[in-house]
Amino acid sequence: SHIPADIVCCDDCLCPVCLEIFMEPVTLPCSHTFCKACFLESVDKATLCCPLCRRRVSTWARLNSRTNSLVNQQLWQQIQDQFPLQCQRRLSGQDAVDDDHPGTQTSHNAQSGVELIT
Repeated sequence: SHIPADIVCCDDCLCPVCLEIFMEPVTLPCSHTFCKACFLESVDKATLCCPLCRRRVSTWARLNSRTNSLVNQQLWQQIQDQFPLQCQRRLSGQDAVDDDHPGTQTSHNAQSGVELIT
């Protein structure tokens, strides 16, 4: 069994748009990565800029859409290999956040993270 040299950490695999583990990650030329669905939703259709740094990616996006290679397959494979439960949960439509209290899980984790640092 082949173990990838650059094992990814779960925190490095969180989409800045949905704050969940990447699903079909798209890595832009500026090195920012998003879920494919988040990229397609959040990218400015008129200018095709990175949602984070606003760098224009129109030529890259058109070329990669045409060749069906938007998804960073190497990273996507690593995520599926290393975080199968998170991927399965997302694929089945369940988010990590508790459905009864949307947002509370995330803010609680952020709060406890702050307490750990101080």
